[in-house]
Amino acid sequence: MTEIVDGLFIGTVSDAEDESLLREGGVDVVVSLTHGDPDTGTVNRVDIPMLDGPQNEYSAFADAVETVVERREAGQRVLIHCSAGASRSPAVAAAAMTRLTERGLDEAFEQVLARRPAADPHDALVRRAATFAARGRE
Repeated sequence: MTEIVDGLFIGTVSDAEDESLLREGGVDVVVSLTHGDPDTGTVNRVDIPMLDGPQNEYSAFADAVETVVERREAGQRVLIHCSAGASRSPAVAAAAMTRLTERGLDEAFEQVLARRPAADPHDALVRRAATFAARGRE
């Protein structure tokens, strides 16, 4: 589990199921991007199932980002997780950072990669993030 910016984490399904790790990080809510049913213990979980790659509708991606933004703006500490914490969750985190900080999308992805070198978002998810960031400026 990697903290990307204050209160925003990226992780794996194993991280999401490690309640002691969640508590140690002060995580209030887990945004799960998998099709599984991770046991987050007493930590709240929001399920927004996505696939890695181009199969996702824009609306699913936007829902995930908006959920993260709303929870962070409410002061909650959020873990976004997918299977390996390498593609879906970094793309959603970077898009959320464009709303939560003054960063543009390129800078947000740079920070994600600097903090989580294992991040390697699928090109289709990077395009979804770019669409989300562009719509946020409309």
